This record gives sequence, C-alpha cells and structure tokens, in this order.
Amino acid sequence: MPARPASRAAIGAWIPALLAVCASVAAVGCDDSERPTAPRVEVTPIQIDSVDVQVQESSPPRAAAHVRGVIGDGCSELHSVQQARSGNAVILTILRERPIDAVCTQIARLYDETIPLEGTFPPGRYVLRVNGIETPFATE
Repeated sequence: MPARPASRAAIGAWIPALLAVCASVAAVGCDDSERPTAPRVEVTPIQIDSVDVQVQESSPPRAAAHVRGVIGDGCSELHSVQQARSGNAVILTILRERPIDAVCTQIARLYDETIPLEGTFPPGRYVLRVNGIETPFATE
C-alpha cells in the first residue's frame, strides 16, 4: 500500500514544536558569556620632550605652546588635551589611552602640536606646566 500523505492537522501539530527548537538553537548563539568584551584601557600622561612658548604680538598678548613628545607605542592613541589656568600658571595635561596587556609594535608614536593657550596674557611673568614640565615665559 502506498504511503499516505500527512494531513494538514498532523503538520500543524509539528509547527509549534519545530519553532521552539529553532528558537532554542538561535538563543544558544546569543549567550552573553561568549560575547567579546571591550578591552580595558589605561589613560596616562604622554612623555614630554620639549615645550616652547610662542607669545603673539597682539593687544592684549596671546600665547601658544609648541609641545613635542611621545604618545607611546603602536597601540597608544591620543586621549585628550586639557587646559586649566590659575593666576599666572597655565596647566596643560596631555593624555593617551592604551589597551591594558596589549601586545603592540614598539614604534614610537610622536606628538608635535602647537596648542593655543586660552585667554590673554597682560604684561607679566607666567609659567606653563605641561604634564609636570615647567616652562617660564613673560609678556611685555
């Protein structure tokens, strides 16, 4: 006797079970414990090699800092440049970010930028601190 085709009712009974199996298989691929996490990073000051202050002839005088240094190795990226002023002191903090425990190329990434200093500088003596390196300057 030839095989009888399955009835619609019999097929309809299997569809919910089949969908449940498919959903279970898909959920296994969504397990959060298997998802890669973002690498942990450290944020630290860059190495400063030299700082020169350029006083611009304007009224009132303005200034800029020409900073040279080393950001770090091949995994290091510039994070931020922060500026603060307290009286006659200007503080620049130049930070880098680098993945912790990363294996990176040992090729130095150099930093060479001229940073405009905020505000004006009436005649007087000032000090610029860049990551702890002090450079005195004066305006007339």
